[in-house]
Amino acid sequence: MDRLTFTTLRVTEQENVLFARIHRPEAGNAINADLVHELNDVYIRASASPTTTVVVLEGLPEVFCFGADFQAISDAARQGQDTAFDPEHMFELFRRMAYGDVLTVAHVRGKANAGGVGLVAASDVVIADESASFSLSELLFGLIPAVVLPYLIRRTGFQRAHYLAATTQTIDARQAHEWGLVDALDTDSQALLRRHLQRLGRLSKKGVARYKAYLRELSPIPEDTKSVALATNREVFADPGNVRAIRRYAEQGVFPWEDAASSDDARQPAARIQHTEGTVEPQHHHRAGGLAIPPQALGNPRFREAHGTEYNYAAGAMYKGIASVELVTALGNAGMLGFLGTGGLSLDAIDDAITRIKRELRPGRAYGANLLSNPQEPELEMRTVELYLRHGVRSVEASAYLRPTLPLVRYRLAGLGTDAQGGIRQDHHIVAKVSRTEVAERFLRSAPAQLIRELLDRGLVTPEQAELGARLPLAQDLCVEADSAGHTDGGNAYVLMPVMRALRDRVAREEGYPRTAEVRVGAAGGIGAPEAALAAFTLGAEFIVTGSINQCTVEAGTSDAVKDILQDLGVHDTDYAPAGDMFEVGARVQAVKKGSFFTARAQKLYELYLRHNAIDELDARTRATLEGKYFKRSIDEVWEETRAHLARRFPDRLAEIERSPKQKMALIFRWYFVHSTRLAMSGSTDQRVDYQIHCGPAMGAFNTWVKGTDLEPWRSRRVDVIAERLLRETAALLGQRIGTYSEPVTPAETAE
Repeated sequence: MDRLTFTTLRVTEQENVLFARIHRPEAGNAINADLVHELNDVYIRASASPTTTVVVLEGLPEVFCFGADFQAISDAARQGQDTAFDPEHMFELFRRMAYGDVLTVAHVRGKANAGGVGLVAASDVVIADESASFSLSELLFGLIPAVVLPYLIRRTGFQRAHYLAATTQTIDARQAHEWGLVDALDTDSQALLRRHLQRLGRLSKKGVARYKAYLRELSPIPEDTKSVALATNREVFADPGNVRAIRRYAEQGVFPWEDAASSDDARQPAARIQHTEGTVEPQHHHRAGGLAIPPQALGNPRFREAHGTEYNYAAGAMYKGIASVELVTALGNAGMLGFLGTGGLSLDAIDDAITRIKRELRPGRAYGANLLSNPQEPELEMRTVELYLRHGVRSVEASAYLRPTLPLVRYRLAGLGTDAQGGIRQDHHIVAKVSRTEVAERFLRSAPAQLIRELLDRGLVTPEQAELGARLPLAQDLCVEADSAGHTDGGNAYVLMPVMRALRDRVAREEGYPRTAEVRVGAAGGIGAPEAALAAFTLGAEFIVTGSINQCTVEAGTSDAVKDILQDLGVHDTDYAPAGDMFEVGARVQAVKKGSFFTARAQKLYELYLRHNAIDELDARTRATLEGKYFKRSIDEVWEETRAHLARRFPDRLAEIERSPKQKMALIFRWYFVHSTRLAMSGSTDQRVDYQIHCGPAMGAFNTWVKGTDLEPWRSRRVDVIAERLLRETAALLGQRIGTYSEPVTPAETAE
């Protein structure tokens, strides 16, 4: 496919399967004209592809697709513009899904509403997890699901489709399964999807195309049905009363049948801040323009107790030692927690770094280290855990885990025991970084029984540790990662935090965990100013983790040239790019775009990878551009360097890779990602425009906050000073807010 860069979709390709994920988190995954056009583009190109046989359509974990974008309609009406996009494009999209030359698998998690139900109904196979729900809300606003119903009736029959539309009632995944809207469901829908794709992957393009052509003849949507659907859709969206109802809801949150005045109390900001347990500790303070809240009171005291800190604050790991020995020890000695960035470091380098940290920390001070999932080299992951056990590392930040691994479970269980009073002792603490609910749930539950048995059989844990491990959650802390630097799902903290806390509470009830085993939920991503930190704590964060802002400090283990760049960033100076370590699957990182070609060049390499099957397929002009501008050396030289690395690290895989032109091309392109990181960390002046600097918009927010202060120049930024000031001003801001919200309203003010 020529175009895989979209504004409303995240599109990746794996062999004969194309994954299209609807990605409009800022609009609740609502449908606008751009989304319809881009999905049509995906299907046109997938149908024309000689190899693509399956399109997997997905949404966000909490919402698959929520129907028309009412905010866009409201904005258009306010500006006197047309309030509706052409419904024919939507109808043709559904028709391409139902009858085009590829099979569509809809993977539904969370809410599917209105047009989102249309996407589901037009799919060939619908897989859902138990969080999925389905509804048609159009009639509430005087609208009609005219374009959706022809396809929904094909799936559920007339009466059930009529019932959904007329009652506007929501049905859950099980009801949808009984009615035929969902074909298969499971609590682990990802595993269910993989099983289906394994079978569908055996089908040929010719066979799929012929089968879908037969379906067009067997069960067509007549042209007169299309004409009636389009005419009805245009009529209801052009109705001034309906447009007013949409605007009222988008701008005031008021449904058509509600009285705005009587609904104000449900929609106005709360008159006071509710202090949920473990979020802000209640203490007695004097009033001086608000409550005086000490920064130590922010968050859950059990986090401090578990990790041995004075504050509920941690600095996340940054790879290749950017989260350096100096950074970790400075935070530890200030009563906070820093995680050593071990990604990309050798075991000897990690060993040396931990030895130095232990030597430089004052007695009783805390530190932690990063533990990365390593499916390619599980033995290296196990040896890393063994190193941590030898050093007595009490806290690890578990990153990039999709599911528990044997080394991770070993680390957790090796710290379990009982004290003299028979209470449970938990000496090893896992802070699990998560951005998806299905991954979070695996950490919230106890370690898988088969992994515990294997550890017990191999003599790596004791029977007591195995028994305790089966009764306790795998992680004691969940760090909910929103839009962050480096690897990111681009999540929204306002969406994720309430959902993760509810998930935590549900799993705790189901498992019957003791009170002492309650999992704490923290927040990371986008925290660069006191207002952001306050938002996190108000959402219920029991600790916060910062990242990008610590990279631009004296202690960070990167070059001065990188810090010079970071110091001048604004909030819009980062962008998404393919991830070098997960290049083939299209995973993304967030990195600096200001003054750098890295994000654009990385995306170009990924598009070339998707478009071609071998490096030899590149035309002479493209090859010359890569060699002259990207690599600054010949492709042959890049391959020789890459081959030498593979011969050292993966000698048993080298022959297989050399037989696969596609794999070889991927590794040549991945070299650029390694090279761009080396350039940035060394501060090379030769290819400054190719620096790969992982960074999120929090850096720009931080720079705005400290502008004109002693912390504006990075050479004055010390990681512990930043942390203390951020917490102190967050606490002061919270006190001011509480003071403001609790001020009595006088009769005179009411009259005004």
